Amino acid sequence: MTRILPVLILALGVAFAEPALAAPSPRDEVAARHALEREAHMNRNVDLLLSLFAEDFVMVDGGEVRRPTLEEQRGRFTAYFGAVRFHKWDDLVAPVIHVSADGSLASVIVRKEVVLVLADAAADAKPERAVFAWIETWAKRRGRWQLIAMASTRADGEGS
Repeated sequence: MTRILPVLILALGVAFAEPALAAPSPRDEVAARHALEREAHMNRNVDLLLSLFAEDFVMVDGGEVRRPTLEEQRGRFTAYFGAVRFHKWDDLVAPVIHVSADGSLASVIVRKEVVLVLADAAADAKPERAVFAWIETWAKRRGRWQLIAMASTRADGEGS
């Protein structure tokens, strides 16, 4: 009986133990980072947005390849967020997320509707609308997903 009691206690402990919470999948981690981009735009939170960027971030846009520093990005987004108020910064379709087999790289393909007004616009000002599509590349570095590259396009005829 003295040998059976520890085994019985162990068996009961396993049977009634709380299940361990599963760690989020790499895809879910990347999707959460993508959602933070929207939160940062809607709340005009430059610090939150920049927390997603790698120091060696590369931007492809308008026929150019640029490597803006975090301070250049800070200046750009501070000015932009100060000049606009977002009504929408929404995915038009669910993002397409691919994660590499080793879980170190991911891509997110996005189609986004952006609706905004200028910050100093009259209350009855007509919002401007644009549709963008882009691909983001994310790398998992030191246990954290960072945005390392983005190539962006704007749909023709989608302004105002």
